[in-house]
Amino acid sequence: MNLEILSELKEHQLLRYFCLISNNHRYDLTVGYSEHFFGKAMVTSIQTGKMVLLCKADINEDIYWADRLGIQQEDIAEFKDFFGMVLQKSPFQEQY
Repeated sequence: MNLEILSELKEHQLLRYFCLISNNHRYDLTVGYSEHFFGKAMVTSIQTGKMVLLCKADINEDIYWADRLGIQQEDIAEFKDFFGMVLQKSPFQEQY
């Protein structure tokens, strides 16, 4: 094996699954919380297979997350409200 494992951590994570329906679209998301990633949640779209790191401070930066999660333009405002409800507010954490 040519790979060297630099570190391995195990933790119990809070993982939430959401199936959301708008007027014209369905979205399946997971929101996972970890001790890593500067306190941001790992939001993954099951449809696109893409993940973004988000916290409440990132909600208005939809140019960063909407396209990657497959959120249609007409649903972005509703997702800002949704993320405002489900994302934990966590202070910035130094990682190194």
